[in-house]
Amino acid sequence: MIEIKNLEFHYSRKRPIYNDLGVSIKEGSICGLLGLNGAGKTTLLNVIAGFLIPQNGTCKVFGMEASERKPEMLQEVFIVSDTSDLPYINLNTFCKTYADFYPRFDHDFFNHCVSEFKVSTKNRLISLSLGDKRKAMLSFALSTRCRLLLLDEPTNGLDIPSKSVLKKLIAESFNEKQTILIATHQLRDLSNLMDRIIIEHHGRIVLNESIDCISEKLLFGVNEHLIPKEDLIYLSEGLTKYETVSVNRTKEQGQIDVELLFAAATANPNEFKAIFTLEN
Repeated sequence: MIEIKNLEFHYSRKRPIYNDLGVSIKEGSICGLLGLNGAGKTTLLNVIAGFLIPQNGTCKVFGMEASERKPEMLQEVFIVSDTSDLPYINLNTFCKTYADFYPRFDHDFFNHCVSEFKVSTKNRLISLSLGDKRKAMLSFALSTRCRLLLLDEPTNGLDIPSKSVLKKLIAESFNEKQTILIATHQLRDLSNLMDRIIIEHHGRIVLNESIDCISEKLLFGVNEHLIPKEDLIYLSEGLTKYETVSVNRTKEQGQIDVELLFAAATANPNEFKAIFTLEN
């Protein structure tokens, strides 16, 4: 689905975003791309969509170089990013104008989405609130039935009920031939939908693993006094308890704490690399 090799990208030579980045994402998954604000998640999505051209390396989508923006690729990719610069038309007109670019666009599902979100299709997009702009673009994106959806901070501007609606709609629309890449720093919002986690830190991918693999190899939230020192990977001392990440010796799958996972992976990237390459 996505194959990135030796990628270099910078806006300024003094501040490279990526240097020799490599990552692959297979078809049929909902991936969480996690990283700090300003770390390069949006840049990576725009490289994958073909909006930005890397200085070196390759980024292939469906076997095609993304920067070439071939029509057969573009009709299978949709990105939801900044919604501040939308056209001076309403959502119905937007749908009629752009739906034909996507051969599997599902008008019935689009109507279902806007109904679930309770977003106006008659008011001009530019006049909508941030949350309603986001709902409008998410409704269109999910209805394209594209093989690759790139969602950049999709829960920004959404209230709690709308986040629940988004989870429901993603679950309803997703199929095994599709990949959804969700870039976010709001780690808990959509974590229960993700079947793969990719963590980016300082221009490197420090983790790219399935939820099953992570839960088999790591334990979360166990009191430090019960963990052998050699198995303890990360420790955070809270007000009333210790929060920990440790090696899972039992191999029984446990519950993943995404925030703890992110903290541990970015604090100990080399240790994570060792843990997840020994058997893979």
